[in-house]
Amino acid sequence: MNISTRGRYGLRALLEMAIESKKGPVTIRDISQKQRMSVTYLEQIFHKLKKAGVLKSIRGAKGGYILAKDHNQITVREIIDILDGPISTSYCDFPQLREKSCIGPTACVPRILWKELDNKIAKILSSITLADLEKKAKILAEKINRRKV
Repeated sequence: MNISTRGRYGLRALLEMAIESKKGPVTIRDISQKQRMSVTYLEQIFHKLKKAGVLKSIRGAKGGYILAKDHNQITVREIIDILDGPISTSYCDFPQLREKSCIGPTACVPRILWKELDNKIAKILSSITLADLEKKAKILAEKINRRKV
């Protein structure tokens, strides 16, 4: 299992938006500069997030993107599912992929283990919101600022 660059960048970009959103719409260019990401790549990510109802775009000179839902309602799991699809440690539960990757029997005990692991990962990611990450980012920024003084 590997969360793709798209999933990791999407999470970072949305966290940046959550932090900056109090000032109004945020542009892709601003996020690109702060997070050191390609504008083109972010446009692709934002298109998916907008289509899924996580982002809204605001047109005009002071336009950009805003979160379509409250920070407390957007979970890490939702973001990863939108950008990467469901997280899975194996292809056991995907019949079309299982045939290509597994020659084991249908009654495979490790398959139960992988499913339990998938469920635990999903539960953890479902319990973490953008608001939770925003709080952690604030604490981290305060620690960094204290070291500079």
